[in-house]
Amino acid sequence: MKRIFLSFVMLLVGCSSAANRDQSAQDATESFYKSYLFAFGSDEARPYPANELRKYVSADTLTRINAIQEISEQELIESDYFTYTQDYSREWIPALRVGNARPFLNGEVVQVTEGAGNGRSIHLEVFLRREGDAWKIYRVRDITNNYEHPIFNAGAITRAKAAAESAL
Repeated sequence: MKRIFLSFVMLLVGCSSAANRDQSAQDATESFYKSYLFAFGSDEARPYPANELRKYVSADTLTRINAIQEISEQELIESDYFTYTQDYSREWIPALRVGNARPFLNGEVVQVTEGAGNGRSIHLEVFLRREGDAWKIYRVRDITNNYEHPIFNAGAITRAKAAAESAL
């Protein structure tokens, strides 16, 4: 009986990891944005759970964002990295549209349109690549405003650190 139970548990674990491996970049993007926008649009000032971020976002990207946010008075990331907004309302979530993924370098890119109030929307390009068995977001661009947070710009980060140190 014990062997049957253990076999059943191993089968369930195998199926769940296979399901995660089969999730497409588009599915991962949609799943992330639905949960992220719901949390971001909350009236409670609570950060999105770190374990959820690690589930959907590249470790390198999270490290870069955290390093930049530790810089005193930094102006590199003045809005939310994933939405390019200062705040968000749950009323805008129904306007979320996630397009099909297309190949890009060693990963895929997904077009995302998020509601921005008053009938407006923001068009984002979300870049993903495989990290382990899962698609992870590593870069987000604001296509509507032709802007990208400079988290990959070593020169901008160095200048921000120098400015913060000189202000001390």
